Order: sequence, then C-alpha cells, then structure tokens
Amino acid sequence: MKTTAAIAIGFIAAASANPLNLNTRSKAGSSGCGKPHNSGFNSNPDSHTITSGGRDRTYAVRVPDGYNDDPNKPRKVIFDFHGRNGSPENQYNNSQYDKYDAGKEYLAVYPAGIDEAWQGAPYAAKGVDDVLFVKDLLARMREQYCIDDDHIYASGKSNGGGFVDTLACSDEGDEFAAFAMAAAALYDDNSKDRCDKKRAILEAHGGNDTTILYNGENPTKTGGAVPNIDEWVTWWGQRDGCAADEGRTTQHDGYETTTFACEGLRAVVKHYKINDLGHCWPSSTGDNSDGSRSYCGDHSLDFTPRVLDFFATWDLTNAPKN
Repeated sequence: MKTTAAIAIGFIAAASANPLNLNTRSKAGSSGCGKPHNSGFNSNPDSHTITSGGRDRTYAVRVPDGYNDDPNKPRKVIFDFHGRNGSPENQYNNSQYDKYDAGKEYLAVYPAGIDEAWQGAPYAAKGVDDVLFVKDLLARMREQYCIDDDHIYASGKSNGGGFVDTLACSDEGDEFAAFAMAAAALYDDNSKDRCDKKRAILEAHGGNDTTILYNGENPTKTGGAVPNIDEWVTWWGQRDGCAADEGRTTQHDGYETTTFACEGLRAVVKHYKINDLGHCWPSSTGDNSDGSRSYCGDHSLDFTPRVLDFFATWDLTNAPKN
C-alpha cells in the first residue's frame, strides 16, 4: 500500500507534467510592495538607471495617483516603447494612458532605447540585447514597486511597436499577458514560422503610412523589409490556432477592424486599419505627440482606449498558453 507521502509525491509529479497546458510560469513576486513612491511621471536618471548587458539603461515611470494610499496594493503594469528617434517623454505624451480613467490605474514604464532605437531594426545599435533589458527592468520594477504579476502588458509605436512584436516572440514575452502596437515596424517578423508563440495581439496601422507601408513593399524608407500587414495579422491568428480564413473584417466610418477568435479565445488577435492615416499613434483629438504631424490628421479612431480595453480582456490566467 502506498503511503500518504508517496501518494502526495505522485500527485505533484503528475501535476508537473502539466497535461492541461496551464500557464506554469513561475511568478517572481514583488518585493517592492510597501515602498512609497511619488505619483506622476518621473524620468530622473539618478533613480531610473539600471545596468543591463554591460550598459547603463534609462527609463521613466508614471506612478498612479494615490499610490501611497496603499503601497501594498499590486498594480497592473504597461511597458510602453517609443519609436525611432523618440524618448520616454515622447511616448508618454503619445499614448497618454493617464488621460483615461482606466489608464490612470496602471503603473506605466517607458524604457529608453540605445541610440533612440530598438532591437530588430536595421538601424538598431549592434550587439544590444533589448529583450534582456526588458527582463532586467521588470526585475527592477518588482524590487521597487508592488506589481501584479498576472497583469503585465507591452505597447509601442513604430520601431517600438516592432520591438513589442519581437518581445512577444521571445520567451521573456511569457511574462506579459497581451501586446499592442501602432504603426509597427515589423522588420523582425517576416514569415509565419518566424515565431512559435501564442499571444494576444492588437495592432493599428494607417492605410497611408509611407514609412512602414501597409502593403509591405520592400524596401521601406529605412531600408528594411516588412511584411504585408494583413498577412502578418493572419499569421498571428494562425499562431494562436485559428484558420487563415477565420479572420472577420468589419467596416466602420474611416477604418476597418479585423478580428480572429478561435480555440475558445475571444478576439485574441485584433487589428485596426485607419484608411487615411499616416505613420501615427491614432488619436481622435490630435493632442498627442503625433498630433502636429500633417499625416496624422485622420481622427477616425482613438487607439489608446482600445488598447486599454484589450488589456482589460487579458491576464496570464486566460491569455493564450505556450
């Protein structure tokens, strides 16, 4: 007869086999709970610099209002990546998460790229491992702030959006519940087989984008090859287990929405094509960083609340399992 201990050991071994393909990622935990922080946007390099890959890397953080009312409350987190020649301040003013009630609740992190660019692009600094930087920065955030491990997300524009896709295709992406991109520069993702991950993916792209062309003409202004956006959206649907013809497109006033839903996952891949928009983070008001650009005058879609709605749909308990 098996002893109680032997039965328990057998049960643990069976569970470790993970026959249901549950998310078994180990949670590092947040030792930063209880530490106070001033609310608002802060990019002071004296307190926002870490060493990663042998380099000093900087970042900014936007701390929610009232954070110190309960510094032990785990906070949802968004890592938000600027485009080429951008900055944390630029991206903070582009996505404007704290302009919206839902966004005010997030701890938002704005990393800075080396030479104002990100891994995966032809113009990125050679030898820089930005995926490692994200890993190290997430560890720093857990040390300093109270983090909700089930609700960590990534977003970005242009080269920053392309890096979000690179992050999604990496093992480090397992820490993130969903990914959102605007005008993504997808130099690093040019075939369906390039990536073997299942992820919740959101992207918005201008039909008149002359920097990262919607139809994927090669080369772009920056000299790199990018995929046809419609094909890339379909690849993500297929990576998540959908058939290529399961995408559903709906027409709206000034834009269209394509959605993939399958394998019990509702709208796991969602894409907005804004017909007359250029290379921009879509805004209905034009009061963001991109608003002064002549090619960003199509205000058909306000992307930031769509991102927040998408993130609210996903956490690590219901996101696609890898």
